[in-house]
Amino acid sequence: MVGRTIGHVRFNEPGQWAFSFEPGVGIGVECPWRLLQGGSVAISSEDHSQQYGLPAPLDVAEVATNLLSLHLVTHVDVREGTADLIIDFGDALRLEIIPMSSGYESWGVTTPSGFYVFAQGGGQLSGYRAGA
Repeated sequence: MVGRTIGHVRFNEPGQWAFSFEPGVGIGVECPWRLLQGGSVAISSEDHSQQYGLPAPLDVAEVATNLLSLHLVTHVDVREGTADLIIDFGDALRLEIIPMSSGYESWGVTTPSGFYVFAQGGGQLSGYRAGA
C-alpha cells in the first residue's frame, strides 16, 4: 500500500466498507474505522448517514474519498494482539481500522498478486495466495 493513493471509499449495505487503493489493492472492512486529521477524529464509520444538524445526512464514503484521495500512503502497521490496521497518509491523515470482535473477521486486504490477508476474530492474522 505504501506509495499508493485511495481511489475511492464505498459503503456496501448492510455493513461493509470498501477502500480501493490505486492500483489494485483493496481493503474490505466490517468493523469500525476512523480517519484522524491532525490527531483528531475527522470522520468515522459511525458518522455515516448522521445529520448532526447539517442540511443533509453525511455521506462518509464521499467525505473519506475526498480527504484520502489527495495523499499517498506513507506507512502501514498492524498492531500485534489486536490486528488494528493503521495507515498513515503523511503527517496530515491516519486511517485506523479497529477490530472489535473476538469471533468475526474484521477486515481483509487483497493485492494484485492474489495474496489475501484477513484479520480473524481475537486479533489474529491469516493469509493465503489465491489458487495455492
